[in-house]
Amino acid sequence: MSRLPFEGRLLVCDMDGTLLDSTSKLSMENKRALDRFVAGGGLFTVATGRMEKSVKRYVKDLPINVPAIVYNGAAIYDFQAGRLLWEDTLEADLVEPIVNIAIERFQGIAVEVYHDARMYLVGGNEYTHNHVVREQFEPIISSLDAVPKPWVKVILVGDPAKLVQIDEFLKGFDEPFAHVFSEPQFLEILNQNVSKGSALKVLRQMPGFDKACVIAMGDNLNDVELLKEADIGIAVENAHHELKDIADLNCTNNDNNAVSEVIGWMEDGKITCR
Repeated sequence: MSRLPFEGRLLVCDMDGTLLDSTSKLSMENKRALDRFVAGGGLFTVATGRMEKSVKRYVKDLPINVPAIVYNGAAIYDFQAGRLLWEDTLEADLVEPIVNIAIERFQGIAVEVYHDARMYLVGGNEYTHNHVVREQFEPIISSLDAVPKPWVKVILVGDPAKLVQIDEFLKGFDEPFAHVFSEPQFLEILNQNVSKGSALKVLRQMPGFDKACVIAMGDNLNDVELLKEADIGIAVENAHHELKDIADLNCTNNDNNAVSEVIGWMEDGKITCR
């Protein structure tokens, strides 16, 4: 019996800015390529900053056959089984006072806190409004001290220039948390050492995926560790320049069917696993 063309390969894609176009839609070309990839024995999943509820509306069009990395690596969710497999939550009691200082010092910043597949919104601005509309959230309006614990992640949301200042501000605290930009208007706070790459490392230790050759695709700074952990890391043309610098390959942009192009490279033998 001949080997299926994509057998032994695991394709892990960031969603916003990579798999989805600039209007947050999945193109028919990417869908057809992914269907072909999975039918040919390939393994496919997403690695995203989104929570599981936000990913679910895409699952009917995506042939996801591997647990997904969600919350920027703070959790792994199995959409086929409908259950959470693993998570690494924040030490909220340590993070909460620091976030309160940031809110007081940097006016206009809003905070999104994620707990139990829900988003709690502290304050609000044009960026949180756009985020709610894009991902079809139903946020719970709250004060920071009223948000239930544990927290999976926190997002500071606001003007990109102001968030750069907050990023520097957070570097002054010797506390067990990580912070990374997922988009210019989103500065995410996660548990120490949590990233899409750390979650991929956990996923690769699960039975059935431990021997796969991993090809990962991304576009922003929160994808750096993902691409480093993969066997082959690919940055889209619209990616942050720092991600392009560490990527093994660069492909077309997310509005030009980047995932379809990469699958085509596999079919043509231009991508070979190490």
